[in-house]
Amino acid sequence: MNYHWTICPKCSCQIAVNWSLRDDAVTGSLRRWSNDRSINDGRPFLVPAADAAGALTALCVCGAPIPLPERPDAVGGNRSDDLRVTLTTGD
Repeated sequence: MNYHWTICPKCSCQIAVNWSLRDDAVTGSLRRWSNDRSINDGRPFLVPAADAAGALTALCVCGAPIPLPERPDAVGGNRSDDLRVTLTTGD
């Protein structure tokens, strides 16, 4: 399982994405929440392998594309002892 944390450029919610690579597809889910916690929702996604070649993108619940990095923030159980993540806006 691969993990990525970021902030949505459209709705400004905090985003957590997890995904796995399979032979036939990339499958995962995206979860978002607002700073005041009035928004807390998510959605699953499945990208066929033929469509996953090159840059992979998940869609936020608001519809904004969330590019997934080539190198995820964490993989499986390989997290650091300090689980805090610094979110960036991509600027």
